[in-house]
Amino acid sequence: MVSEKTEAIIASSFGMALEWYDFFIYTFVATVVSKLFFPSANPIASLLAFYLTFFIGFLGRPLGGILFGYLGDKLGRKYSLVFTILLTGFSVFFVGLLPTYYQIGLLAPILLAILRFLTGVALGGEWGGAFSLTSEYVNPKWRGLYSGILQATVSIANLLASGIIFIIITMMGQTGFNNFGWRILFYTGLAIAIIGLVIRLRIEDSPVFRKLREERKIVRNPISEAFRKYWKLILANLFIVGIINGAWYYTNFAYSIGYATTIAQRFNMPHVSLQVIDFAIFLVSVIGIFASIFFGYLSDIIGRRTQIIINAVIGIILAYPYYYLLLQGNELAAIGAIFLGGLLIYYFAGAITPAFLVESFPPTVRYTAISFSYQVGVGVIGGLAPFLLTYLVSATNDVFSPVYFTIVTGIIVLVLALLLKETKGRVYEGEEILKQEY
Repeated sequence: MVSEKTEAIIASSFGMALEWYDFFIYTFVATVVSKLFFPSANPIASLLAFYLTFFIGFLGRPLGGILFGYLGDKLGRKYSLVFTILLTGFSVFFVGLLPTYYQIGLLAPILLAILRFLTGVALGGEWGGAFSLTSEYVNPKWRGLYSGILQATVSIANLLASGIIFIIITMMGQTGFNNFGWRILFYTGLAIAIIGLVIRLRIEDSPVFRKLREERKIVRNPISEAFRKYWKLILANLFIVGIINGAWYYTNFAYSIGYATTIAQRFNMPHVSLQVIDFAIFLVSVIGIFASIFFGYLSDIIGRRTQIIINAVIGIILAYPYYYLLLQGNELAAIGAIFLGGLLIYYFAGAITPAFLVESFPPTVRYTAISFSYQVGVGVIGGLAPFLLTYLVSATNDVFSPVYFTIVTGIIVLVLALLLKETKGRVYEGEEILKQEY
């Protein structure tokens, strides 16, 4: 018999996996799909247009975070999570059905942008709900470990996406993938959503939320309550997660694809093939599954704040070596860059930011507060990162200009983390039950 806690973790994991799978496949096919929906004589112009629709998806995430966060804090975590996974699955599926620019003209990129926005709305409520639900099932002393376990779904989804791409290209060839194979990636998203939905319909809401509801301690308006009492903390956390889980994450797993291939060619620099970067991401994703769990456990020992500070310093130090390795045109150098970027710049603290956010806010406004912090941070800072970095290179005509972006963002994380207090071990009203039973 599977316990309630295990079922909750599995249910959360499926939604998280679908969230990341969607964004991985969208970024992995950037160089292919940009030509089909945004044709241009200049490949960088096509990439810029594609990254703009990538950002449009993020614009929907704050709206989803507020909407589903409110429902989750008011009516229950499970209530919101059932709707988010359904909306995500169908939005992803319909992207795979879209005609291209060559078939229906401007309507193609417009429809793509609309579907990206709807996916963003759904995913905006997914992340906060998944971590709120899980954190309110586990003992607070092991929240870092479980944060790492859930964040491991990032690597699993990455692994799944890059693995399917590799299989499709092997079976159909690059031409077959460019013509139709890329659509298969989006069709599989619906299957993941259906499995996740079935599991979610079986689970109970978190014991913490049930206790608050029984004691009639649910706040009347979670949105106004969150911003009235915790606006400074929301703002600080917004920048921390926006940089680590947003800008740095998408730099390594999205921007690097265009940087080491298309942009490198445009500047007559040595470049590698798409398959090399795809393999590098596949490799670091395998390692990232175990790295997320380990780094999550490490934060239960040394603390979330300490780990974020160390991560910021590492990001600043590795900024130049990272971009330098990507432009060597050497397969091992490119793989090494993706490996360092994933393991030491993203996973080290990216695995524990969920626990850090969860512990920053009480359960009465938790879903709303962490959803807004994460979705606005990752949506604005992370969603714009590939576009901004591509534009920065084009405007300055300096292929190494992204180095300065990484250093500045690292300094911001470092300063904010130094100003905040440690969250490890923090227990709010209603969570005492977790120490006793879970």
